[in-house]
Amino acid sequence: MIRKLARPALASVYIADGADTLMNTAKHVEATESVLNRTRSLLPRKYARQVPQDPELVARAVGGTKVGAGSLLALGKFPRLSATTLALLAVPTIVGRHAFWETQDPQEKTARRKGFLTDVALLGGLTITSLDNGGKPGLTYRASEAVKSATTSANEGGSALREYVEENKDDWLATARENATTAKKKAVKAAAKAQDKAEAAANSKQATKLQKRAAKALKKAQKKLKNFEF
Repeated sequence: MIRKLARPALASVYIADGADTLMNTAKHVEATESVLNRTRSLLPRKYARQVPQDPELVARAVGGTKVGAGSLLALGKFPRLSATTLALLAVPTIVGRHAFWETQDPQEKTARRKGFLTDVALLGGLTITSLDNGGKPGLTYRASEAVKSATTSANEGGSALREYVEENKDDWLATARENATTAKKKAVKAAAKAQDKAEAAANSKQATKLQKRAAKALKKAQKKLKNFEF
């Protein structure tokens, strides 16, 4: 409820200022030009050339941006972004309009000092609004909680894995031993079969030789019998 009342109140100052800048641009050209000149003097020459040269155009752009960002802030649309935008625009406005240290006239210096302090107070309100999460946790907090959650999950996962290995290692070892025994038996059987086949092959070769020898002896005997009959 407080936010709904405070945001429009804060935004109304910048909406009115932006509208005045758009309708009476000539009054704001001098202050805008002063800010642009200061900016050029602070920047290196390479970047100073990129600063816009037309103060009237810049004043209109700043005024339009204030009206747009102020309206969004008053409506509660993108409040953090709109407040940040207004805060960034408020800094050059403060320096351009309320540089009380540049005047020697007592009345002018007093007026500028009051305006300076007022705008600084409003800038503080914008800063608070730009950091307001609407009661939700900030980005830093959410990031730290995410890290904690990930770390906890990793630790729990590691503990569960260790427990699982500890509970099943005996079964895995027994299974490995059984597989090794089975493989050993199969290897012995395969070797025995190979040996039997080798012996059978050897025997078959020897039998073939004996058959050949017997055939030769039979032929010789037949020849002798023929000669004897003659």
